[in-house]
Amino acid sequence: MEIVLVGNPNVGKSVVFNSLTGVGAISSNYPGTTVEYLKAEVLMGGKKVTVVDLPGLYSLTAGTEDQMVAARMLHSSRPDCVLVVADATRLEPSLVLIFQLLELGYPVLVAMNLMAVARKRGELDIKALSSILGVPIVPTVAVTGEGMEELVKALVNCESRPSDFRVSYDSHIEAYLEVMKRGLGEISLKYAPRGASIKLLEGDENFTEGVPKELPQQVRRLREEFRKEHKEDLEVHINRDRYGEAGRIISEIVHPRPQPRTRGQKLSDLTMRPATGIPIMFGVLIGVLLTIILLGSWLEGMLLTLYGDLIGNFFIDLGNAIGGDIGPALASGLNLSIQAILAIVIPYILLFYLILALLEDSGYLPRVVVLLDSVMHKIGLHGQAIIPMLVGMGCNVPAILATRVIESRREKLILATIIIMAVPCSAQMAVIIGTVGKYGGLVYVAAILLILLGLVLLLGLLLHRALKFEPTSLMVEIPDLSVPRSRNVITKTWMRVKEFFLVAFPILLVGSIVLELLSAYGILQSLVDPLSFFTVGFLGLPAIIIIALIFGVLRKEMSFQLLIVLFGTADLASVMTVEQLFVFALIMATFMPCMSALAVMIREYGLKDSLKVTFASITLAFALGGTAHFILSSLL
Repeated sequence: MEIVLVGNPNVGKSVVFNSLTGVGAISSNYPGTTVEYLKAEVLMGGKKVTVVDLPGLYSLTAGTEDQMVAARMLHSSRPDCVLVVADATRLEPSLVLIFQLLELGYPVLVAMNLMAVARKRGELDIKALSSILGVPIVPTVAVTGEGMEELVKALVNCESRPSDFRVSYDSHIEAYLEVMKRGLGEISLKYAPRGASIKLLEGDENFTEGVPKELPQQVRRLREEFRKEHKEDLEVHINRDRYGEAGRIISEIVHPRPQPRTRGQKLSDLTMRPATGIPIMFGVLIGVLLTIILLGSWLEGMLLTLYGDLIGNFFIDLGNAIGGDIGPALASGLNLSIQAILAIVIPYILLFYLILALLEDSGYLPRVVVLLDSVMHKIGLHGQAIIPMLVGMGCNVPAILATRVIESRREKLILATIIIMAVPCSAQMAVIIGTVGKYGGLVYVAAILLILLGLVLLLGLLLHRALKFEPTSLMVEIPDLSVPRSRNVITKTWMRVKEFFLVAFPILLVGSIVLELLSAYGILQSLVDPLSFFTVGFLGLPAIIIIALIFGVLRKEMSFQLLIVLFGTADLASVMTVEQLFVFALIMATFMPCMSALAVMIREYGLKDSLKVTFASITLAFALGGTAHFILSSLL
């Protein structure tokens, strides 16, 4: 038995999936894409059941890459049950998705989630809605487990079923459907003929299989005829009719209860109005940044001290035991990789993801998206782009993966370029604070951050003009502000950190060992003098800095650690001026992506585009470094 979970984003679908399957889910990529879905095999009532959790979607026709893949997976399978997780507090988009599934003849069962909130707002007549749609509906509150036992029983008893429910479309559309019905004749299709016809009218090519050869051409004529007559695309009109039908049904089954505005609703209003919302947003972002910097640096020091005390001379002894030049290199590479986890992943990345999960579950992040949408339009992006940028302040690897929420490849490339070249990750912030921040003060740190902010705007404007425009739309659900649940926050944080380990750590380990071997055999040292014309002459830095820059390709924080090793002192102010530390920190803030981020970029965008961004970031970093050296040396 196969059950497929579908639903809009942010309706609690993942919580329902976890309740049904436990922790035995496997994350897989859809063939030919980087879009992931979850799959688990469980026993329900003695039956072996495969449960698939598709990415969230609003429509079975178009949308982001995630949504298109979800629709494609649904089209390619014929599940025994399509379990729709609906939001009882915002029924319209859930109903529109249900309409499309019913039109295509899928056996549907609905889990009406978030019922606890819906009950507080008024009465939702589940029986009446079930009667209208012709499918069973189980009320649930997934986060507390309410209704989950009843949902499992309904699944085991195969209560899902197709329905004869029909949306009443505009008379023109109904006339087109009659024309297509005659064109299809008695042909047997994979989907219900009416639903397949509607999808063809929407321009969805997934439904051309098995239809007469002349029908797609006839549909194109009908679509063009409608566009000329009504001055809009046919799919827009179809979707409007669906939302109209959803609104009509909601007016019959939902009876809101008048309630005084709560403190939470008043606070929600403040976060949405630009006059109050923008100051609140800046306050939150500054709070997040300070928490990561201050608490992260404390955790880093504590963990590294504890690690040093526990490990002692283990890796030195291990290197000696292996012997030769290769032994110490292997041991040092492994040691540095573990230190990177303790110095970066736990104190900075884990902490950032924990804060991000709190912001997500509180319902605050969508408000930031809406507030910044008009500003982001100036650089060719939507407000949704702010979320990958925030993730990038933790680590570029998951930030690049987070660009999947963006619809067009053009916007993804703009966003990925900005993240790589102008959004400092936690490792880069560690370099900035540990060098120029420690010895020069907050003024120098603020100067670098202002330069990076200027780069965000400049890069966005240039790329917006240079890349061919692709129209996209922003659709964001604004949930109520709520107190995050600890279990959800911990689960989200763990999944994200786990992804970092799976994707980035293997590359980190191999790269560390390779660079240690190059260093052990003197290959890196041989580059110091030949490149001194550049490091000393152009950048105004000590010649030996080139080794730290090369190691920065692997991991940004390693460049900082190597400064201490190369100069043989932790007091960098005794070997470099504040101006030199500023130039070094500025270069590392904009330098090429680390090895892990580059690997993920290649997987997401291909080798060609990834190398373009990498080359551009190297050029920009050195150009900024040289310019900063020239200006500072002229002024001082």
